[in-house]
Amino acid sequence: MLAVMLAAATSVPAQVPPAGSSAPACRSSVVGTVRTITLQSKVFPGERTLRIWLPPGYDTTGQRRYPVLYVLDGQNAFDTCTGYQGHEWTLDEVATRLITSGAISPIVIVGIDNAGARRANEYLPYADPFMPTAGQVEGDRMAAFLAGDVMPAVAASFRVSTDPAEIGVGGFSYGGVATLHMALSNPQLFGKALIESPSLQVGNGQLLRDATDAATLPDRVYVGMGGEEAAIPPGAPPAMREQIARINAGLVVGAKRLRDRLAAALTAPTVKLVIDPAAHHGEDAWAKRLPAALTFLFGLGDAEKQAPSR
Repeated sequence: MLAVMLAAATSVPAQVPPAGSSAPACRSSVVGTVRTITLQSKVFPGERTLRIWLPPGYDTTGQRRYPVLYVLDGQNAFDTCTGYQGHEWTLDEVATRLITSGAISPIVIVGIDNAGARRANEYLPYADPFMPTAGQVEGDRMAAFLAGDVMPAVAASFRVSTDPAEIGVGGFSYGGVATLHMALSNPQLFGKALIESPSLQVGNGQLLRDATDAATLPDRVYVGMGGEEAAIPPGAPPAMREQIARINAGLVVGAKRLRDRLAAALTAPTVKLVIDPAAHHGEDAWAKRLPAALTFLFGLGDAEKQAPSR
């Protein structure tokens, strides 16, 4: 049961009715413009869909290059119709609001669809003792997938920056694990990391040990964690409630240790940790914390807010 409660968001679009169904088609919740391209990966088998959200006023003709955020589990990024159980992270709504208010730079957001049944295999660099995956984990190949398949495909069609300082990568749950592992093993690829509810139990805590030895990291790292990641089922017996409470306390301690170890790197990044005491593990909690994450990673200082746009 505990494994189920801590499971990462899955890949199945819950709201799209099957062909021939009489159920009404889902009404998209996308705000703004999302373009899709299909990628044939050279690193992982099969096709992958990329969902590219363009900021208000996106310039298709000038010389401007936009900061870019690549987000794993792209099905959940923008649309309730493809999001897990009809929930999305509201990246489009939040980014629109922050850009139009001048809180952050106009950015392009790229949602990278996961591999469905092979999601955990591709995201995890180490096995999860709470939820063992079928087959071998391949998380060490995720950086090659991002750098060799995804980034070139996006840069060929959209006006995104290729400067690592203007590139962010983000993920939630197992996607947070993948993001953290790439930040530790390939920090030269991106300068901003958004890590939400990372499943730090993978490898029996190996990511925390990896972070202890980090020499260099992305410039800015945001970590979010809920205080009640594992929800206590209604009517749960006292022993179960105590066990889940201990797990939740341990996850918060792990997030604080992660923050401290990242901040102690030889070339230390700026690290922000947000603990939301009553938040569970899921899309709604991640959406709630998203404004703080995007503002921290892509926010404009006072001087930048007053400067004319390029």
